[in-house]
Amino acid sequence: MKSFTFGLVLVIVGVCNAAEIPAEIKGMVAGLREKCHRETGVDIEHVDRTVDGYFHPSETLGCYFSCIFNAFDVLDKDGHVDWDKAITKLDAVESMKEHGMEMINACRTVTGKNPCDAAFNIVQCFHKTNPEKYFVI
Repeated sequence: MKSFTFGLVLVIVGVCNAAEIPAEIKGMVAGLREKCHRETGVDIEHVDRTVDGYFHPSETLGCYFSCIFNAFDVLDKDGHVDWDKAITKLDAVESMKEHGMEMINACRTVTGKNPCDAAFNIVQCFHKTNPEKYFVI
Protein backbone atom coordinates (compact mmCIF):
# COMPACT_ATOMS: atom_id res chain seq x y z
CA MET A 1 0.00 0.00 0.00
CA LYS A 2 2.89 2.35 0.71
CA SER A 3 4.06 2.20 -2.92
CA PHE A 4 0.52 2.93 -4.15
CA THR A 5 0.30 5.93 -1.83
CA PHE A 6 3.66 7.13 -3.02
CA GLY A 7 2.62 6.56 -6.63
CA LEU A 8 -0.52 8.66 -6.20
CA VAL A 9 1.57 11.46 -4.80
CA LEU A 10 3.78 11.19 -7.86
CA VAL A 11 0.78 11.57 -10.13
CA ILE A 12 -0.29 14.64 -8.19
CA VAL A 13 2.97 16.47 -7.70
CA GLY A 14 6.21 14.96 -8.83
CA VAL A 15 9.42 15.42 -6.87
CA CYS A 16 11.87 16.70 -9.40
CA ASN A 17 12.16 18.50 -12.70
CA ALA A 18 9.72 17.44 -15.38
CA ALA A 19 10.41 13.98 -16.79
CA GLU A 20 13.19 13.16 -14.30
CA ILE A 21 11.87 10.21 -12.34
CA PRO A 22 14.35 8.58 -9.96
CA ALA A 23 15.02 4.91 -10.72
CA GLU A 24 13.73 3.71 -7.34
CA ILE A 25 10.39 5.39 -7.99
CA LYS A 26 10.16 3.96 -11.49
CA GLY A 27 10.47 0.52 -9.99
CA MET A 28 7.60 1.11 -7.59
CA VAL A 29 5.16 2.27 -10.23
CA ALA A 30 6.42 0.44 -13.32
CA GLY A 31 3.79 -2.26 -13.07
CA LEU A 32 1.02 0.30 -12.82
CA ARG A 33 2.15 2.14 -15.92
CA GLU A 34 2.18 -1.12 -17.89
CA LYS A 35 -1.18 -2.22 -16.46
CA CYS A 36 -2.90 1.03 -17.46
CA HIS A 37 -1.16 0.98 -20.83
CA ARG A 38 -2.49 -2.53 -21.50
CA GLU A 39 -6.00 -1.70 -20.25
CA THR A 40 -6.41 1.46 -22.30
CA GLY A 41 -4.25 0.89 -25.36
CA VAL A 42 -2.93 4.45 -25.05
CA ASP A 43 0.02 5.47 -27.17
CA ILE A 44 2.69 5.70 -24.46
CA GLU A 45 4.31 8.56 -26.39
CA HIS A 46 1.16 10.58 -25.74
CA VAL A 47 1.51 9.88 -22.02
CA ASP A 48 5.16 10.89 -22.01
CA ARG A 49 4.56 14.08 -24.00
CA THR A 50 2.31 15.44 -21.25
CA VAL A 51 5.50 16.30 -19.38
CA ASP A 52 6.16 18.86 -22.11
CA GLY A 53 2.61 20.19 -21.84
CA TYR A 54 1.24 18.41 -24.90
CA PHE A 55 -2.01 16.64 -24.06
CA HIS A 56 -3.14 14.68 -27.10
CA PRO A 57 -6.89 15.22 -27.37
CA SER A 58 -8.01 11.63 -27.05
CA GLU A 59 -10.28 9.76 -24.71
CA THR A 60 -7.66 7.02 -24.51
CA LEU A 61 -5.15 9.35 -22.83
CA GLY A 62 -7.79 10.41 -20.33
CA CYS A 63 -8.65 6.78 -19.67
CA TYR A 64 -4.99 6.06 -18.94
CA PHE A 65 -5.02 8.76 -16.25
CA SER A 66 -8.37 7.48 -14.98
CA CYS A 67 -6.79 4.03 -14.63
CA ILE A 68 -3.96 5.54 -12.58
CA PHE A 69 -6.40 7.38 -10.31
CA ASN A 70 -8.55 4.25 -9.98
CA ALA A 71 -5.52 2.24 -8.86
CA PHE A 72 -5.30 4.60 -5.89
CA ASP A 73 -9.06 4.49 -5.28
CA VAL A 74 -9.55 8.26 -5.50
CA LEU A 75 -11.76 8.54 -8.61
CA ASP A 76 -15.37 7.38 -8.58
CA LYS A 77 -17.44 6.00 -11.47
CA ASP A 78 -18.80 9.49 -12.20
CA GLY A 79 -15.35 11.05 -12.49
CA HIS A 80 -15.28 12.78 -9.11
CA VAL A 81 -12.03 12.75 -7.17
CA ASP A 82 -12.16 12.15 -3.43
CA TRP A 83 -9.80 15.01 -2.65
CA ASP A 84 -9.86 14.30 1.10
CA LYS A 85 -8.54 10.81 0.42
CA ALA A 86 -5.94 12.21 -1.99
CA ILE A 87 -4.82 14.74 0.63
CA THR A 88 -4.53 12.00 3.24
CA LYS A 89 -2.26 10.06 0.89
CA LEU A 90 -0.29 13.22 0.14
CA ASP A 91 0.21 13.85 3.86
CA ALA A 92 2.21 10.62 4.02
CA VAL A 93 5.03 12.19 1.99
CA GLU A 94 6.22 15.31 3.78
CA SER A 95 8.51 16.55 1.02
CA MET A 96 5.64 16.75 -1.46
CA LYS A 97 2.95 18.41 0.61
CA GLU A 98 3.52 21.99 -0.49
CA HIS A 99 3.52 21.35 -4.24
CA GLY A 100 0.79 18.76 -3.94
CA MET A 101 -1.52 21.10 -2.08
CA GLU A 102 -0.82 23.84 -4.61
CA MET A 103 -1.96 21.53 -7.41
CA ILE A 104 -4.92 20.15 -5.50
CA ASN A 105 -6.16 23.60 -4.53
CA ALA A 106 -5.86 24.83 -8.10
CA CYS A 107 -7.53 21.77 -9.62
CA ARG A 108 -10.06 20.50 -7.09
CA THR A 109 -13.03 22.01 -8.95
CA VAL A 110 -11.99 20.59 -12.32
CA THR A 111 -14.48 18.04 -13.65
CA GLY A 112 -15.35 16.22 -16.83
CA LYS A 113 -18.21 14.47 -18.55
CA ASN A 114 -16.98 11.01 -17.46
CA PRO A 115 -14.06 9.53 -15.49
CA CYS A 116 -11.67 9.59 -18.47
CA ASP A 117 -12.49 13.19 -19.32
CA ALA A 118 -12.25 14.27 -15.67
CA ALA A 119 -8.87 12.56 -15.19
CA PHE A 120 -7.56 14.14 -18.41
CA ASN A 121 -8.70 17.61 -17.31
CA ILE A 122 -7.30 17.20 -13.79
CA VAL A 123 -3.89 16.02 -14.93
CA GLN A 124 -3.76 18.83 -17.49
CA CYS A 125 -4.56 21.26 -14.66
CA PHE A 126 -1.78 19.75 -12.51
CA HIS A 127 0.69 20.39 -15.32
CA LYS A 128 -0.54 23.93 -15.91
CA THR A 129 -0.37 24.72 -12.19
CA ASN A 130 3.23 23.64 -11.73
CA PRO A 131 4.94 22.36 -14.91
CA GLU A 132 8.34 22.30 -13.19
CA LYS A 133 7.17 19.75 -10.61
CA TYR A 134 4.86 17.72 -12.85
CA PHE A 135 5.84 14.34 -14.22
CA VAL A 136 3.88 11.31 -15.22
CA ILE A 137 4.18 7.62 -14.46
